[in-house]
Parts: sequence; C-alpha cells; structure tokens
Amino acid sequence: MGYQQLFPITDSIWICFVVLTLVLFVPILCKRLRFPQIAGLIVTGTLIGPGLMDILHITPQIQFFSRIGLLFIMFFAGLEIDLEEMKRNKVWGIIFGVLTFLMPWILCYLAGRYIVGLSVPSSAIMACIMGSHTLISYPIISRYGLGRRKSVTISVAGALTAILLALVVYAVMMSSRGGESFNALWFALRITAYAAAVILIYPPMARLFFHRVTNSFSHFLFVMILLALSCGLAQVIGLDSIVGAFLAGIVLNRYIPKSSPLMNRLDFVGNTLFVPLFLLGTGLMIDLTGMTGNWLFLTAFAVLFTVGTFGKWLAAFAVQKANGFGADDRKVIFGLSESHAAGALAIAMGAFAGGLIDNTTLSTTVLIVLFSCILSNIVTESAASALHQDEKSDMAASESRLMVMLTGSNTLQALMDTAITLYQKNSPNMVGLYVTINGEHAPKYMQDGKGRLEEATRIAASADVPFESQNRLGNNIIDSILHASNEFNTDTLLMGLPLRRSINLPYLDNIINPLNDGFQGQLVLQRFVNPMNTIRRIVVLVPGPVIQDEAFEKCMLNIYHISMAIGCAIEFYGKDQPISAVRGTGLSFSSGRVTYNEVSETADMHWVISGLHTDHLLMIVGPRDTETHAGRSFRHLYERIHMPETDFSTMLLFPECKNIKGKEEATLRTERDFLKMLRM
Repeated sequence: MGYQQLFPITDSIWICFVVLTLVLFVPILCKRLRFPQIAGLIVTGTLIGPGLMDILHITPQIQFFSRIGLLFIMFFAGLEIDLEEMKRNKVWGIIFGVLTFLMPWILCYLAGRYIVGLSVPSSAIMACIMGSHTLISYPIISRYGLGRRKSVTISVAGALTAILLALVVYAVMMSSRGGESFNALWFALRITAYAAAVILIYPPMARLFFHRVTNSFSHFLFVMILLALSCGLAQVIGLDSIVGAFLAGIVLNRYIPKSSPLMNRLDFVGNTLFVPLFLLGTGLMIDLTGMTGNWLFLTAFAVLFTVGTFGKWLAAFAVQKANGFGADDRKVIFGLSESHAAGALAIAMGAFAGGLIDNTTLSTTVLIVLFSCILSNIVTESAASALHQDEKSDMAASESRLMVMLTGSNTLQALMDTAITLYQKNSPNMVGLYVTINGEHAPKYMQDGKGRLEEATRIAASADVPFESQNRLGNNIIDSILHASNEFNTDTLLMGLPLRRSINLPYLDNIINPLNDGFQGQLVLQRFVNPMNTIRRIVVLVPGPVIQDEAFEKCMLNIYHISMAIGCAIEFYGKDQPISAVRGTGLSFSSGRVTYNEVSETADMHWVISGLHTDHLLMIVGPRDTETHAGRSFRHLYERIHMPETDFSTMLLFPECKNIKGKEEATLRTERDFLKMLRM
C-alpha cells in the first residue's frame, strides 16, 4: 500500500489519534528544544498539512474545535484581565489600539500601493490584516501569571480596539465594492446595543444562577452557554465571534475567581484540548504549495511583513516610552500585538470571495500568518520568562500551611472556596480536619467525617490544590484542633461560624476565645449566606488600636487575596491609627477599589453594619486579647452580627500571635453542646 493510499487520513478515529498524539508530544519536544510550544504546534500543522507531508487536511471536526480554541483564547484574555487596571488604563488601551492599527495600516497601504503594486482595495485589505492582530500568544502570558500586569492590560485592551477598527475598514471596503454606502451610524448602534445587552443582562443572570445552583459542573455548562450566546450575537450584528468571546470574558470576570474549581475546569478544557487544536488547525490551513519560486509573492510577503512588523514595534515603543515601561514590557506589548491568525484569515478569505484580492495576495496572507505567529511566540516567551523571573525573585518562598476545620455539609463548599482562595502556590499540602467527640455515636460521626473529607478532597483536586485529610477522634475538640495544628505546623486555621444566631455568645466564649488562647497562628472564621463570587461589597471593620507587624500584614494579605478573588468594592472602617496601619501595608485591595473611613466609636461601626445587605460581606479584624478595650468592642460587634435582622456574610480574622500566655484548659458545660455548635 503506497503513501498516496494511506494519506491523507480520512477516518475520524485515526484523525483523532494523530491529532491528540501531536497535541501531547509536540509541546514536550518543543520544551526540550527550547522552542515556543505554541509556534511548534503551528509549524507541525504546516508540516503535516496539504502543502508538504499531506498527512492531514482540515476536516469539519478539526475546523469546529479549532474555532472553539480561538474563542477560548479571547475568553481567557477577558477573564484574566484586571478590570480595575483596565479601567485605569482604558485611555492608554484605546490609544495603543489606534496606534497599533494605524501605524501598520499606513505603512502597509503605502508599501502595497507603491512598492508591491497592489490595487487600492487590495492594499487597504492587506493593511487591515497587518493592522489587526489576534492574541495567539496570550496562553504564554497566562502560563506565567502575568495577566494583571499593566503592559498586558494595555495590550489586551488595544487588541479589541484594533480588531474593531479593522472590521470597520473591512466592512467599508466590502460595501464599496458594489457601489453601496457604509452606514457607520447603524453599525455603531448595533455594536452599542449588543454590548449593552451583554453587560446589563449577564451579571444578574450569573448571580442568580450561581446562588440557586451549587453544582460546579452545572456552573461550567452555564458559562459555556453564555460564551456561545455572546459569540453568536456578535456574529448576528456583523462582528467577529472573537469580539463576543472577549466581551463575555470581561463581563464574567468577577464571577469566576482565578483560583476556583470552575476556573480550573475552564482552563483544563481550553488549554488542554481546544487551544492546541486551534494552533494545529492554523498550521493545517497554511498550504505552501506553489508559493516557492513565485517572486511576486515572495516580494509582497517580504515587504508587507517587514513594514507591518515595524509598525507594530513602533506602536509598542511609543507606549513603552510614554508609560515608562522597561524593555521586557515593550517586548510583551509587541509580542502580543504581532500575531495574525484566524482574524486575518477570515478577512482575507472574505475579501478573496468578494474579489478584492487575488490568489497571490491570499497566499501572502497565509505566509504572514505563519511567520507572525512564530515571531510573536518567540518574543512573548522570552519577555514573559524574564518578567516572571523578576517577579519571582521579589517573592519569598512560602512555607505557611493552611488547615480547614470541616463541620456540617451546608458550610463545606463555602469553606473550601475560601481555603482555595487563601492557599498559596508551592505551599505545603492543605490539611482538612474533621473531629468527632468520643461516645456511643462516634462511629456514625466518624463515617460522616469520612464523607465530608472525601468531598473536600474532590473540591481541592478540581482546583489543583494538594489536600491531606485527617479524621480524628477525641475527647475535647479544642485539644484535638490544637494538637492537629501543632502536628502539621499550621499557621492559619479556617473554620465555620454557626448559622444559628441563638448561640452566638456560647460559641464566642467556648470556641473562639479558647482557640485564641491556644492557637498561635492566624484564626479565620466565616459564615457565607451567598456564594463568594456573588458578593457585591466588602466592609472591613478594624476595632481598637493595632500593631503593624508581620502578623497584621499577613492578615491584611489574606483580606487582599479574598478581595481580589471576589473583585468588588472594599471599604475599611476604624480609628485613625488602624486605618493608617492598613494603608501602611501598601496593598491595593481589590485592584485599587478601596476606600478608608475613619470612625471614632464602636457605635459608628454598628451604624455601618446596619447598612449591609444579603450580598455584602462583613470582615472584622478581631483582637487576640479579650480583656482590652478593643476586645470588648469586638464582643459588642460580635453580638451585633448575630441579631435576627442580619443576613449578610461574615468573616472574622484574628492575626497570629507568637507570644500567647499559654493555653488554658477549655471547659464546656457538656461536650454534647459543643459538638452541636460545631455541626450547625
């Protein structure tokens, strides 16, 4: 059986085998060769495509998955962008988008018209292709965790502006080919109506669904439905679907925390399957047959690619100098804006079908796509790696260990969501603890604990967090918790607050205060009445004077992580000294959306609490010493949050204390009452 009989492969099973094999092993080979993995998949697709080895052709299935992969890239760009940073830099994002479109457009139009000798429509279309760009190298940024960097934010915002400008010019050229006039006002109205619909309707839909449905698999399907709907509506009004994917990512940004199991599932499905298939499919679309030896084609490619790349570099250089960025940030901006992929091919194919460009110009576009993607990934990989090393050198390795005290099933999901948010990468395994009081029903409760720990393990695994289970039997819960915390060298303990309001003071006196006396690390207690990603406002109370030391700053850092995960406004209330201490940490809580309010008395904090609603989160930084004025103020606040009319989420944080006086024996009226409290 000859080569021509075996290839190209047409059987869907063998196509699946070859594609998945390449997706698995090509990145591994590229890593060994120190070649960008994304560029490696594109080159591999070109090699096995119809122009060279002719092993695979673009099939409807590959085309479908490839398209979904491009949408995932744009969706991730919207999800991972820092919205507050984007708001602060929206002007620079628009300026960069205009520059990165206009500079290559002008240069390519002049070069195409007067050097290559293209017609006016062909020169304008090629200029649109070189002016726009696709964020094909964004997965590199995501892999290095640089999505919130200012230069990246400007690049992503600029990409959307450049795409919109390219589509407008393309629409004008396509309308003018038949003597029709382009109605700019009607086009702008359609875009405005579409964007307003997504921005206004998606958030309440997401809050309602996430509040009513707790199944994380359903959350994944719901997000995919919203993504597909946004992309489909974008096509209906005449925009490319990648614009819809990017807009959906921005709108759903704050409802999908970066460290959540939902984000982990989206990242797994997108970056494991769809995005690599898009890169491979892009390579398969590049047919080099007949391109070699054609001097007109080679001249057009060399001229347009050179001047277009220079225009992109000029735009990146201008933004770098204006914002005072370093050379690596300039490379990131240039690398992200250099690649031309599916968007460029879509414009070229549409213009070819409409008779605006010929086959030579179309072939030029295909080769530009190949080389621009390779150059973009090489530059972005180099710059992102350098920036990552710089950030890494500024961060000390974390040895902190987090322990989660698991109780009732109705609080487990909320506890694990917070634990995953507070967990720091490269830290020791998170520990899940379940304690059963010894007695006649102990075996039953031990079995319940096993089920709780198994569920917690699944949640942690879905977020790629290492988790260790501990199912303990003891005579005293406080002693069991303290023993486990010492055994695992825990410096942060997370527990649930009771949902019932009638046992507030017994819980404070019999659980919180004894733990404060015996546990040296940071103690965090929470009660979420709504899912974390539906919180719309955070209020932090800091009663009494505080000591601005490492323990206080670590407590503020945890508040910072939670506020960044939720992504809503945050307000601090306290006297002048604690407010100054909070400011002194230098943290930009919730991406900078923070206000500091000085209040003089605890009564003022009561007034703040009275204005909270069910979708708000109250955080109180409690003192370790209950005998001080701050301790008494905290007790009053604790009583206030358990009143019948309070239905908001609550979190109490007690900074670690290395010099506690020593644990006194915890005494309870009965162990049964204590057990009942913990299982609320």
